[in-house]
Amino acid sequence: MTFGKEMKSIITACFLTLGASAVHAGETILPYSAFGPQAAAYELIGMEWWQWDTHGDGTDPDYPIKVVVFWDQTREETTKRHPVDEAKLQDFRYVEYTKAVEYMENTIHDFKEAGMDASSLERTLANLKETKKKPNKMLR
Repeated sequence: MTFGKEMKSIITACFLTLGASAVHAGETILPYSAFGPQAAAYELIGMEWWQWDTHGDGTDPDYPIKVVVFWDQTREETTKRHPVDEAKLQDFRYVEYTKAVEYMENTIHDFKEAGMDASSLERTLANLKETKKKPNKMLR
């Protein structure tokens, strides 16, 4: 599946409305939670605990893991700009743009088929449709 520049702008604007911030042309940073529950997201972005640990810590269930969605650049360029650093408790996951979009579309479909609540992902989809109607600009 390929997306043109207009669709990339729409997705980026949608991600930004979820609280992400654009830090470099060709990428945006999202919280882990933007990808839904860990049970759905772990295959794409790993478990919702520090990647340097073998398991999560029940006393600190709120890990500040960030997901960098990137396009028009390589994974290597992205990881250099956003390195994982255990000493700073800085944990990034990296997802290529088209994989992130495909994941979101498939997850919405799967949740609906299973009769599960997909409202947060549906809001993302609604934001995409609304954003498409607006001029391309970054939302904060």
